[in-house]
Amino acid sequence: MKLVSEKRRILVLDKDSRMLSVVDDIMNYGDFDIHIMYDANMVYDTAKQINPDLIILDYLLLDNDCQLICQDFKNDSEMEAIPIIVVTAFKTRKSKADSYKCDALFVKPLDMNVLASRIDYLIAS
Repeated sequence: MKLVSEKRRILVLDKDSRMLSVVDDIMNYGDFDIHIMYDANMVYDTAKQINPDLIILDYLLLDNDCQLICQDFKNDSEMEAIPIIVVTAFKTRKSKADSYKCDALFVKPLDMNVLASRIDYLIAS
């Protein structure tokens, strides 16, 4: 039996610690169990181990295309239901959100109230 007050797990795939301020802000908006990783090659294994309620991806990943990672998650029958948020500093990427198959795309600087409400909505869905 699961406890109702169980923390929600968020997996963050970051490049060069660029998302740490976002993670700190998220922690102020809710009681989450946040797992930060920097190796895009391990994201699937880690996701299978921790079974996250939400995934946040930094658009600028080292040797991997963020779009391909999103599509791979959404094409995996075990993980397709996990909501994915992509965070980018490039305003031109906003128009391509559909091609990512992500559930939300945010452009920095982030409005933390909007991000927090979207996180709550996606996890509850």
